[in-house]
Amino acid sequence: MSGACGPFGSKNKEIMNLKHLSGVALAMALAASFVGCTSTSPTPTPTMVSVDPSRVSPTDLPTPPAVKDAQGDIKDLTLGECKTEAGEQTVTGTLTSSLTTTEDFLITVSWTTASGDVMGRGYQVVQNLKPGATADVSITATVSGGATQCVKGVEYGSIKA
Repeated sequence: MSGACGPFGSKNKEIMNLKHLSGVALAMALAASFVGCTSTSPTPTPTMVSVDPSRVSPTDLPTPPAVKDAQGDIKDLTLGECKTEAGEQTVTGTLTSSLTTTEDFLITVSWTTASGDVMGRGYQVVQNLKPGATADVSITATVSGGATQCVKGVEYGSIKA
């Protein structure tokens, strides 16, 4: 007899050790089987992006001059009919200053699609417009196909022409 384990104490230890070793071996075998299953990040496949040129703003739009300390004054601009067909378009109107000081004005017209892509742009600078004075406006632009509306803008401040 060998103490508290009874007559089969050492045999039980051997069986326990074998069970323990079998469990470890099983765990290692399972771990090894998953090594080949780990996923690496997939390599993205290049895709061709198709762009409809009629829905992209032309790259040669004129760039209006900067207006120092610009403020808006759209209410002082009155424009006539603004056609949106492709080709050269001209819109005319008047700008009457409601300001109390003499200012420089930048008037812009952008011919845009319904989603806001600019298909044509023109501008005019009016310098030193006195309070209450009126200036004639005539803005011409080459408009690409797809324009559906004219968006006007007026800023005043200091413009270095």
